[in-house]
Amino acid sequence: MATKPPPPPRKASKTNKGEPPAIDETKSNLEKPDPGETVNLNFKVSAEFKKDFKIAAATYGCTQVELLQRIFKYWTENQG
Repeated sequence: MATKPPPPPRKASKTNKGEPPAIDETKSNLEKPDPGETVNLNFKVSAEFKKDFKIAAATYGCTQVELLQRIFKYWTENQG
């Protein structure tokens, strides 16, 4: 006799999330980083673009971050 596998567990409903965090626990998540502080910028590109970009940075003797900053500066200065 074949037995049925047990059903998957039910997902918790929105009402079972628990209590919200206290005010003093959430104050630190609203602070902005300092203007000179580095933060992550994350996006996806094609593998071919990544390879070409990496080669271009090496050709100009700079890091990929520096190349991206140079390109962005040039672009902003030349946009109307």
